[in-house]
Amino acid sequence: MDLEFPIEKINFKITCEGTGQVQFFVNGDLLDSTELDGRYLKEENIFKIKFFKKDATDQKSFAKIIDFLINGQSYADSIKSIIYYPDKKYHTAVPLSNNLYFGYIGEMSFKITQKNDLLTRSAWTLANNEFDYVKWPFKGQVYREKTFENIVRDTKFMFTGSLAPEDSDIKTLVDSLRVSDLRQPLRDIDIINLKKWINKGARVKLNNFQKLPFFSCVNGNNEAISSFLNRAKKLYVASKKYFFVGELLEGKDKNIKDPYVDEIENNSDVLLELPSPWYAVEETKKIIREAKDKNCRIALDLIWLPLITHEIDIDLDQVTEIYFSMNKTWPIYDIRPAFRWSKDRINDLQTLQYEHCTYHKLQPNIFFEIMKRFSFDYVYDKNKDAVEHLCKKFSLDKTNVLIFTSGKEDRHDHEGHTSKHNHLDEFVCLKKLIDYRGKYFW
Repeated sequence: MDLEFPIEKINFKITCEGTGQVQFFVNGDLLDSTELDGRYLKEENIFKIKFFKKDATDQKSFAKIIDFLINGQSYADSIKSIIYYPDKKYHTAVPLSNNLYFGYIGEMSFKITQKNDLLTRSAWTLANNEFDYVKWPFKGQVYREKTFENIVRDTKFMFTGSLAPEDSDIKTLVDSLRVSDLRQPLRDIDIINLKKWINKGARVKLNNFQKLPFFSCVNGNNEAISSFLNRAKKLYVASKKYFFVGELLEGKDKNIKDPYVDEIENNSDVLLELPSPWYAVEETKKIIREAKDKNCRIALDLIWLPLITHEIDIDLDQVTEIYFSMNKTWPIYDIRPAFRWSKDRINDLQTLQYEHCTYHKLQPNIFFEIMKRFSFDYVYDKNKDAVEHLCKKFSLDKTNVLIFTSGKEDRHDHEGHTSKHNHLDEFVCLKKLIDYRGKYFW
């Protein structure tokens, strides 16, 4: 029996009749109780159950396993087919499935493995103690009950995600804003201030903003990406990327190539993420230069730019359009303000809505209210020491995006809870570990 979570407690519920008695052994040690504290278990554990009675022919002396619980969940059905070996000294019966009943003197053994590394223990602790009754972004039932199955599922995928830590100061500010103060259209000075605000960051410089004169508001970067993909004729996109790109392209009749693998053809459409936790920044910038030389349309998704872990200088004259938000940095992913700049006017719904002032006003205005009070580097500066601590605690390696760290284990979502295009499960997202740092053992 292979468990993908740590064992906290094991309980055997047994009933014995007549002179029947049961002994339990774990890793060779006789237990003095039918309850076992999981702290004493190894990663791999051998359980042995022995049954005996005074008279081997006494049919009124027997034992039954009423239940077998691991962390409060019944696993009785998992052991009922395990072979039971009657003692040949007393019985001529052949080995048989125990079916949770012991009538012959004899024994059976089975193995239980658990995942009990520090990271899995922290995931179980969070899944069990801090259960998300409303879980999103999540492909499936958003409003949930606290069931054993959901806890196990959350343990397995606790660190698959892309959101930054919670921030009480930003949340308090957002919650204090009044809708009546957020309904006015943006002004030109707001856009100018936004560009200045980004470039005041200590790690990031976006040069030649004037080369991208066309601006529009979008509901998350995905909306701008969707527009670009619909306009693309000869598309290049990395095989590993934020998963909605793969979702949007699924079933589309496009000859899609990988700019990190395939030679880029002239006049192509190239979509890149910068930074990307899968690819080195310099490698991506080299592709940008090559694509520009070949007269390609280049879209740059800056989804994780606010959390880049080193300095970066981007020449916007080399790209065709960029998408920017703080939805992966500030706790506003439910509000989803985002912005697009481009060299040429893009004839799509986002442009038309901005030109006619029919775009949603609340999202960008909330963004600008936060921008007035918090710097571009605020979340990065606040959490970088915590990331350093967690990397040491859990033996994780940093990437070029603050909240993503790499471990040694494949956590791929084979069950399809999120998306088969989601490659972020290659990383350990530190959001939850940071949110609850100091409350538990890390």
